Amino acid sequence: MKRTMDATGDQDNLILAGGAAVLAVAGVGGVWVSVHVAAILTGRPRPTSDPLRLVVSVARGRQPWGRPEWLVAGGLTVVLLVLVVGVILLWPKRGRRMRPDLSARHMGRGRDLAHLTAAGSEKTARRLGTVGAGLPIGQSIAGRRMLHTSWEDMAILVAGPRTQKTTAYAIPALLSAPGAALATSNKRDLLDSTRCLREARGQVWVFDCQGVADTAPAWHWDPLSYIAPRDPHTGQPRRLPSGLVQASETRAERLAAQLATSARPAGARLDAYFDTEAENLIGLVLLAAACDARPITLTYSWLTEPRACEEATAILTREGFTLQAEALDALSRLPDKQRSGVYGTARSLLSWLRNRDVAQWITPTFGTGVAFDPVAFAGSTDTLYALSKEGVGSVGPLVAALTMAVLDALEERASTTHAGRLAVPFVGVLDEAANICRIRGLDAYYSHFGSRGIVLLTILQSWAQGAEAWGDKGMEKLWSSANARIYGGGVDDPAFLRRLSDLIGSAEQLHRSASVGGGRRTVTRTVQDRVILTPAELRELPQGRAVVFASGTPAVLTHPVPWWEGPHAATIRVSLESAA
Repeated sequence: MKRTMDATGDQDNLILAGGAAVLAVAGVGGVWVSVHVAAILTGRPRPTSDPLRLVVSVARGRQPWGRPEWLVAGGLTVVLLVLVVGVILLWPKRGRRMRPDLSARHMGRGRDLAHLTAAGSEKTARRLGTVGAGLPIGQSIAGRRMLHTSWEDMAILVAGPRTQKTTAYAIPALLSAPGAALATSNKRDLLDSTRCLREARGQVWVFDCQGVADTAPAWHWDPLSYIAPRDPHTGQPRRLPSGLVQASETRAERLAAQLATSARPAGARLDAYFDTEAENLIGLVLLAAACDARPITLTYSWLTEPRACEEATAILTREGFTLQAEALDALSRLPDKQRSGVYGTARSLLSWLRNRDVAQWITPTFGTGVAFDPVAFAGSTDTLYALSKEGVGSVGPLVAALTMAVLDALEERASTTHAGRLAVPFVGVLDEAANICRIRGLDAYYSHFGSRGIVLLTILQSWAQGAEAWGDKGMEKLWSSANARIYGGGVDDPAFLRRLSDLIGSAEQLHRSASVGGGRRTVTRTVQDRVILTPAELRELPQGRAVVFASGTPAVLTHPVPWWEGPHAATIRVSLESAA
C-alpha cells in the first residue's frame, strides 16, 4: 500500500503560517475590543467599527490609546490565558504520544475502519442474527476509535513476553463472550481476573490437573466419553438398537492423534513406521477401553505387555469391531524388536497417565461423580478454564484433547441449526497455544469456524513458535486464515518483521531543497517512497502500541486497551482480591 506523505519542511511552514494568522486575528480583535470598551467606560465618542481602519488609526496616533485601553487589553490577555490553560487541563487525555505514532496517519484510518468500530461490528452481528460487538482488538491511534472483530472473524496475536497479551487481549476477549467460553493458560492470572464476571454468566469449570491455580478436583472429564458417549444416569456407554456399543472408531483415531501430537516435543522428527504404528495402537486400545467403560488409565497397563492386549482384542471383537481387533492382534504378534519399538513409543506418548494426580480428573472411579459433558457445555453460557504447566510432566495433551472435544461439540451443534452457525457465538482464548494446547489441525479449524459462530483468539510469542508447533505451512495457513492478525511487539525475527513491514507498505514523501545562485533562490521538490514502519521500528515497537492487520483494511496502528482502562475494571479488581 502506498500513501502520500507530506514533507516535514512544508508541514512546518503551514504550521507557522497558521499560527501567524491566528495571532494577527487575535491582535486586531484585541485592539478593537480594548478601544471600544475604553470609550464606553470613559464616555469618549465611539470609534469606527471597521477593525482594520481602527488598528491603522491607533498605529498613526489618530485614535487615543492611553491607560484605559492598556487596562482593558491586560484584562483580555489574562482572560485568554485562563481559557487556554483551562482547555489544556480539561481536554480529554489522548494518551502519551510514542515514537511510531506519526506513522498512524499513513496507515488505516477514517472510513477504512468503519467496519471495525463498535457500530460496524454490531451491524455485522445483526446480519448474522446475534447482537453485540465482537472481540476488542485495541484503539486506533488515528482517530482514537475502539476497534472490534465481528462474530465471524478469527484472530491471532503474535507478541513477545510482557507485551500485555493477557491484560489487553485475553481478559477483554473472554469477558466479551456472550455465550459459552473457553480459555487455556499456563498461569492463574486469566482465571483470577475473569472468574467473578464469568460466574455471573454461568457455571465455571476449572480443569487444573497440575495445581496451577490450586484447584481441587470437583468434577472429572473422561476422555473416553468422546469416543463412546455415556448415559448420564448410569455412566455406561450408550448402545445401538442392535445391542452394540455406540462408539466411533474415527473419534478414537482423532483422540489418539491429538494425544500423540501434543505429547511429542514441538518440532520433533517422526519415524515413519514406529510413530505411525504407535498412534494406531493407542487408537485401538482407547477404542476398546471406551467400549467396555474402562478407565483410560487401563490403556497404559495394556501397553506394558503385548499379551495384556488380548483382553482389548476380545472387547473389540465382542462389540463388532472385527477389523480393529485383527489389527490389534497383529501388532501384538510383531517380531520382538518391532513390537518393542511400537509399544515403547506408545507408552512414552501416554506417560502422563502414570500421574495419580491426573487420574483424579479423568477417571470416574476417582472423581466426584460430576462429569463434564462437552455437548451440554456447547449449549450453555458456562466457562471452561483448562490450565497446564509447560515442560516435563505437562498435561498439555489432555488440555488439547479437552479443547478438541469441546470444539467438535460446538461444530456439531452449529451444523444442526438452520443457518449452520451458533445462535450465540462461542469465544475460545487459546493462550500459550503452542505450549499447552497444540491442537492438531488448528489451521483447518481457522478456515471455517468463523462461519460457524465459533470465534478463536490464538496467542503466540513468535512466528517461529507457531511454525515449530504446526509446521511452516500450517503456520502460514493459520496466519492467512485469520481475519484479524495482530502484532503486539517484542519479537526479534528479521524475516517476520520484514514481512509485516512489507504488508504495512510505503508512503510517498515530498522532499524540498532550496538553492541560491545568480541572485535567485530555487526550490526543488522531489517525491520519494518511504517505508511507513521499518523492520527496526517494528522490533522496537513500545509497549502500548500494536499493529492490526484486518481483512480488507490497511494496517492500523493501535493502542492495546488493558482491562484497567475498560468497563469492568472495578469488578476485575474485586475478583483479583477474592483470589488472593
